[in-house]
Amino acid sequence: MATAGLFLGLAFAQPGLADDGRLASGDRDAVAEVSASSAANEVAAWVRETADNQGLPFLIIDKVGAQVLAFDREGQLLGAAPVLLGLARGDISPPGIGDRPLSAIRPEERITPAGRFMASIGENLGGKGILWIDYDAALSLHPVITTRAADRRLQRLATAAADDNRISYGCVNVPVNFYDEIVQAAFNGTVGVVYILPESRSLAEVFFLAPPGVARSLPGEGGPPLD
Repeated sequence: MATAGLFLGLAFAQPGLADDGRLASGDRDAVAEVSASSAANEVAAWVRETADNQGLPFLIIDKVGAQVLAFDREGQLLGAAPVLLGLARGDISPPGIGDRPLSAIRPEERITPAGRFMASIGENLGGKGILWIDYDAALSLHPVITTRAADRRLQRLATAAADDNRISYGCVNVPVNFYDEIVQAAFNGTVGVVYILPESRSLAEVFFLAPPGVARSLPGEGGPPLD
């Protein structure tokens, strides 16, 4: 499997870049410096070669590297950002997780699942914009939540290490500017594909050898609480 032509660099090791939290689509010099893992490169190459995205914008979320890469319909890299993920390691959401309140979710169940999902922009109960990845599992990507100071979510995003980016109940937190300027712009008025890379299973098992999966619903608003 050929790897994608993402230029390697040290973008997220630079102080200030993670604080800003984005690589804007218009900043091609910054985009060219994005460092992506071999797994992310492999999936990006597979998407381009097979047209698995079906002409839709797509995201690749690398749980091991705690990074999201955004691509347009043609597979061109739009930008990248660090992410916060579910506290627990694993690739499969516990059954019925989307029907439970956050207070009923145990630490070992706070998993960001792996897989291929159809996603769309919507709103939470508070009217805030989010990207629904899997509505039934209460899984979304949204701007970083800072209401619980003890979580230190902004500080976690700003560090170069990936180990401290595990804090959420499963949802994917991204920097505000990255969500506003890249995710919303790419997914506005359309559905798209989100590829969440596995951490305990192989890429072949999750993507290459399995038929494409779809989200179970794509509502525009409402839904479970954010984390």
